[in-house]
Amino acid sequence: MAEEEGALSKLKNSVMGVLIGLVMIPASFVVVYLASQREQASEELVGAYTVEQAAKAQQEDKAVYITGKIKAPLLGEPGVIKPGPYLSLSKSRQMYGYHDVEKTRGSGENKETYYECEVDWLSEGDVSKTGKKCAKEGKTNPAFAIPEYSGSVKASIESGGTTYNYDTGSKTEASIIDIEKQKTFHGMPSANITEAEMLGAYPMKDGKFYENDGCASSPAIGCERFSYSGTAYDPAGDYTIIGTVEGNTVKAFRGMFLKIGPGSYDDVMALLESADTTGTWIYFGLAVIFLGGGLSLLVGPLLTLIEFIPLIGDFGAGLIRFIFFVFAFFTMGITFLLIEYWYLVLIFFVLVAVAILFIAKSRKSKSA
Repeated sequence: MAEEEGALSKLKNSVMGVLIGLVMIPASFVVVYLASQREQASEELVGAYTVEQAAKAQQEDKAVYITGKIKAPLLGEPGVIKPGPYLSLSKSRQMYGYHDVEKTRGSGENKETYYECEVDWLSEGDVSKTGKKCAKEGKTNPAFAIPEYSGSVKASIESGGTTYNYDTGSKTEASIIDIEKQKTFHGMPSANITEAEMLGAYPMKDGKFYENDGCASSPAIGCERFSYSGTAYDPAGDYTIIGTVEGNTVKAFRGMFLKIGPGSYDDVMALLESADTTGTWIYFGLAVIFLGGGLSLLVGPLLTLIEFIPLIGDFGAGLIRFIFFVFAFFTMGITFLLIEYWYLVLIFFVLVAVAILFIAKSRKSKSA
């Protein structure tokens, strides 16, 4: 009886999946269109001029770049981290506390879900969620004692004795799903906070700071630890900003592209090209998943029936799904090329049409 109910449940879910598949298949073509047609910084910022040629850049609708040193106020958490060359710092806190852990026992019809109250290092969002089991046992976690922290500073670029500020401006034209386009800094080093940068006596273990030695070696309920993430820079290093210049302010080129990175203009462009290529592959991968998954869901009821065939069931259904994803990969690849290089396809068809007309005319002349 349990097996029959399991089969009916699977068939019911597969029928529901058909509706999802009908949505995923057309969505895959939308995603592959975005992959091929989205505006990319590595393409829009090609051929940028130096700041000395800003007037020429404006005439030719090109970006401008400036290479120099980053100038910014020193940043650090007061009383905790010494001020240093950081553009942003953000603290992540954890507490050693109680939390519910979901477990199962038994199998089949006798399978049961239950909870145990255990202890572990918990993120800020989980500290207050002790769950029903822990709460029933009267085990709750205290509030954080270590304060939270998040800070950032505005940098500028100094080149040739002139300081250039930057203004990201409005990015309403930029796609809200294209995260790389929204970023200003690329290839910057991460903030690496060690005990040497600390003002307070916080022991460090496994990349995290503990409130005391006892919490680092034998944590008890309520012990806290924290770490930092953020963006740093080298005051002695060269950095390049790419955008459009208005006076001593660099703004986003075409309202969308303002980029800062270490090294020369060519170095930053190489970073942007790598980021854009990665983004394109992510879009393409999503399109393949949408199409392959959509096709699998579309024939889900059939695959579910195949799975119940002895010996070959799971293998046969898995093989069909694999074929669908291979088909999706090549279909999305061809679609991407057709969208990206539509003009070559158009030229090809024009040449074929001209060739057919020429051949037809030649045959007509010979017959006459």
